[in-house]
Amino acid sequence: MYAYLTLLFNICLFKKGPQDIPQSSLLFRFSIIGFAIISYLLIQLSVDSFNALLQASAELSIIISFTGLLLTITNKLNRFLQTASALIGTDALISLFAMPVIATLSLDNSNILASLVMLALMIWSWLVTAHIVRHAINKPFSFAAGIVFLYLFSAFKIMGILFPPISPAA
Repeated sequence: MYAYLTLLFNICLFKKGPQDIPQSSLLFRFSIIGFAIISYLLIQLSVDSFNALLQASAELSIIISFTGLLLTITNKLNRFLQTASALIGTDALISLFAMPVIATLSLDNSNILASLVMLALMIWSWLVTAHIVRHAINKPFSFAAGIVFLYLFSAFKIMGILFPPISPAA
């Protein structure tokens, strides 16, 4: 597992790509479990346990659906396990780095430094996802970055519809 985590970290550093991940359902499941735990813990900072579980499950479903749709459209579905493992695993790894920042922001949302670090992590996540998509579909980075931007925007909107923010009582 250490070798897999090192590989995911190297993907996050743009040194490797999803093609370097073995076609393994075990690694895919490991990525899902890691993502589910980390997402649940992060989301639970702002909502109750049941809603955190629902939101983490919805995020995972969106990532897997996006991966399947993208690879089906580009006729590269044979890359599904590698691409999905890379997307889910790197998201979990970057989210792990974001944990202290999100915890800080949950205590003090006016913390400028934490907000800037969070912005940097979000941009890094977008670029890493574009890097993975570029390799998965054999397209230029700028094309992949555009696709990923549309995906992230859509995922944000879907999550907002499924889990609208609770407004405080007036």
